Amino acid sequence: MKVRAIIIDMDGTITNFNLDFMDVRRKGLKELERMNLRTPDMTEQTSFFVLLNAVKDRLDALSYVLLRRKFYNLLEEMELEGAKGVTLYSGAVETLQKIRSHGVKIGLVTNNGRAGTDLTLNRLGLQSFFDVVVTRDDCEEMKPSAEPVKKALAGMHVQIQSAILVGDGVMDVLAARATGLLSIAVATGPFSNERLLKVEPDYFLGSINDLPLLIDSLETKN
Repeated sequence: MKVRAIIIDMDGTITNFNLDFMDVRRKGLKELERMNLRTPDMTEQTSFFVLLNAVKDRLDALSYVLLRRKFYNLLEEMELEGAKGVTLYSGAVETLQKIRSHGVKIGLVTNNGRAGTDLTLNRLGLQSFFDVVVTRDDCEEMKPSAEPVKKALAGMHVQIQSAILVGDGVMDVLAARATGLLSIAVATGPFSNERLLKVEPDYFLGSINDLPLLIDSLETKN
């Protein structure tokens, strides 16, 4: 396989994870309770993407848009606060430089909003590494939907069979599968190894720093 592009996640993959999703989800669940929309299967482990999809058919279009905006505002508040102090994962810059030096395009796809993403990239000087950046504000759907991944591929003018997706979360693996990309999970985010392996990524790495060797391996297989 000739790897022409990498779709990569941000939090927990190239930056150290510092977001308090549990607190934000608790606030979201309280809002669903207020609207009599919460069901027993909705917990603090349930992503906003799943929560929104679960209630979409129970709301009229305007009510759904307003709820999604409220959820996104909660996320953005958390993300902006996190972006002020987030740090790079050790070796991430050198790894990105190595990938770029081999002529491989890099697209960033994150479920974060544009404001927090731009603040993080600007603070850490990462903008130049990415050919395209896709956030939840650029799409109707977030990962695990294929939509943001396909948008990034289109922006880089790269075909599915020439790209791989790298991330620290279950949503990343599922988004890769939905798009038809090879999925590479890394063990540097908040998910346990057991939970990541349960969704069966194509490859499982200790960190993004192992990625150049994997790319070399993929390219020498054929």
